[in-house]
Order: sequence, then C-alpha cells, then structure tokens
Amino acid sequence: MCTAFAVFLFAGCASAQDRPAPNEFTTWFGGQFANKQAFSDTVHGRLYQVENRYTRLIYAGGPLAVRWVFDVVPMTLVGDPWHTKGRQYAYGGGGSPIGAQVNWVHYRRVEPFLTSGGGFLYFNDRMFKATHFNFTAQLGGGVQMFSSSRRRSFDIGCKYHHISNANLGNVNHGMDSLMLFAGVSFFR
Repeated sequence: MCTAFAVFLFAGCASAQDRPAPNEFTTWFGGQFANKQAFSDTVHGRLYQVENRYTRLIYAGGPLAVRWVFDVVPMTLVGDPWHTKGRQYAYGGGGSPIGAQVNWVHYRRVEPFLTSGGGFLYFNDRMFKATHFNFTAQLGGGVQMFSSSRRRSFDIGCKYHHISNANLGNVNHGMDSLMLFAGVSFFR
C-alpha cells in the first residue's frame, strides 16, 4: 500500500512538472483602482488599457518557468488631470518590447506569476502638459488558472504602472497607477 501511495504521489508531481508550452498569446484588460505618487506628482488621473501579449519560454527548470514578454498596447485611455479644462481623456497606443514573466509551475491548475516590462505609448494629445510620446514601466503579479488541457488559462492580477516622458518635455509630471487586470491566454 505504501508503494502504491508513493507511485501515485510521484506520478502526480511528475505530471505537474511537464514542460510548459513554448508560446503564449494573451489579451488582458486593465483598469486603475488607485493613483499613487511613487515617481510622479499626478493625482486623480485615470488609466484603462488593453494589452495583447506574446511570451516565449526561455527557461524551464525546477519550480520556475521564465518567459520573455512582448506587449502590443492597441488601446490606452488616460484621464489627464493636468489639462487646462480639468481632467480630459486622451487615447493612445504603443508597445512594451522589454519584459519578463516568471511562473511557479509546481502546481497543475493554478500558477502564480510575476511580470515586468518597459516600453512606450503615443497619445493623440499632449499628456501631463508635456508630450505626446511617453515611456512606461510596469511590475505586477497574479495567477493563471489553467484548463484541464493546459492550452488556455484565465489570468487575473494587479500591477504598478508608470507613465512619464523621461524629461523629454518642459515638465515631467508622469502618472503612477495601481491596476487590476484580467484576461485569457492561449498556449501552443
């Protein structure tokens, strides 16, 4: 009986340690729930964003899987409180070609992860009394809840998101946001 239990236990651990799929395609929608002042002086702003992500597995060993992340941001909507007429909304798009994601793959159905990235956004209006072009940085975490086939996951999480012009304009107010996001991922 002990042998059967040990075989069952190790078989379960081995199946949970299957090599992750090399490619992941994701769509996330995120919205700001708090506007903080870590690296900026903007308060009472708003931020909503759609991200399309591609990740490529670059390392899988032990309990971790590390992925390179490339984000395309087709839609960002920012409520800029620095506008002369009060908070005005501007829309933009961009990308985040420099990113990484680390998943803890020990679990079969739920994988916690950390993600980060850096990129740019271009808006239809000057943002924060400065420029159309702004840089971004983000750091967050969440969980991926996998289907039984491990070909799909539902993702939820929270991230810190920073937007600023990096002193390319006359002023650099920038905006720091805490965002909740949700989305779906497909694996191949």
